[in-house]
Amino acid sequence: MLIYGRDIREQMKADIRHFSADKTLTMAIVIIGDDQPSHTYVKGIVKFAEETGVKVRVIHLSAREEENTVLRTITELNENPEINGIMLQKPVPQHLDANKITNAIAYNKDVEGIHNFNLGKLISRQEGVKPSTPKAIIRLLKEHDIEIEGKKVTIVGRSTIVGNPLAVMMTTENATVTLCHTRTKDLKKEILNADILVAALGKKNFITAEMVREDTIIIDAGINFDENGKMFGDVDEAAKEKAAIASAVPGGVGVITVAELFDNLKEIYKNK
Repeated sequence: MLIYGRDIREQMKADIRHFSADKTLTMAIVIIGDDQPSHTYVKGIVKFAEETGVKVRVIHLSAREEENTVLRTITELNENPEINGIMLQKPVPQHLDANKITNAIAYNKDVEGIHNFNLGKLISRQEGVKPSTPKAIIRLLKEHDIEIEGKKVTIVGRSTIVGNPLAVMMTTENATVTLCHTRTKDLKKEILNADILVAALGKKNFITAEMVREDTIIIDAGINFDENGKMFGDVDEAAKEKAAIASAVPGGVGVITVAELFDNLKEIYKNK
């Protein structure tokens, strides 16, 4: 059975629209270069903003931009009192240090929840802005009444945006977590042991049917595009058909992730 995030997104959209009705919330997005999937994603954020009464300012910089110029742009946004939240759209050109630029964003304007300060609060289980995609994954599970506590959760992918923070958040939900990566020995064995499998490695159809059990719950957080611009997840369709429950791509985690950015913006505004 496939599960979707659209209804959850609409509920969140209504909440954000209500919150912003008598306030001015503004998010700035810095996008560097002409990566087409990135521009498509940003267009989705702008559309969500228009539907909720939130302002979005998109700063498009050249792929050849020097790092000092990018950092100066971030500083100007940090110092602008009209900007509530800031996001760096990834990927960035190879000559730029994405981690350095992300951590140049003021932690209290970090709408993605991936600044080192905010990740530190996450690890120490303090209240704060949390990474948007892991938030979306946990929300998708809970809204579909899928129990996390006591379950064996296997996460494939250890990025600082999804895999690593999700492992911490799942542990906080009292799951037993296995975090897998490129150096994991016998990955298939680890996946077969999972009650809940989260695929977040960015490889089209990497997880196949023989790697999953029939009672497994699959959350596919992968976003991959073919040469025609069609979106695919990290999990093969045959694996999703075999599993008890699987999230759709597109229409699953991704649509909630955008809403979580605005939920984070709302929390930033409340705590400013």
